[in-house]
Amino acid sequence: MQKADYSQLDQRYEGLVNIFAYLVKERVYGPVDRMARATDLDTVRLAVYEALRYASTELKRGVKIYVPSEGEVQDFLRAVEKRIGLAREIAIKALTRGLQMEVSSSGGEK
Repeated sequence: MQKADYSQLDQRYEGLVNIFAYLVKERVYGPVDRMARATDLDTVRLAVYEALRYASTELKRGVKIYVPSEGEVQDFLRAVEKRIGLAREIAIKALTRGLQMEVSSSGGEK
């Protein structure tokens, strides 16, 4: 079994990790949960769509949120097509980061 190199994940899919982390911080867990449980590419596509759709609503409200590039999304989907476990790895990183964001915005440990 090959070990995941999370430092490379950060660089390649940082925008996706950040958008899902933002959703976790906002307690919108549906897309990240869907990504974590994905068993096929269509489920991952749906999770990414939901995350981007939520981000578009936030942007319209004036919230500054980073949106990943189309190229990053396409690269990610091609990579997931070859290895579905990548979706879970991104979901785990996003959940961890989102929870850290939530703790720091509340002013301390929970």
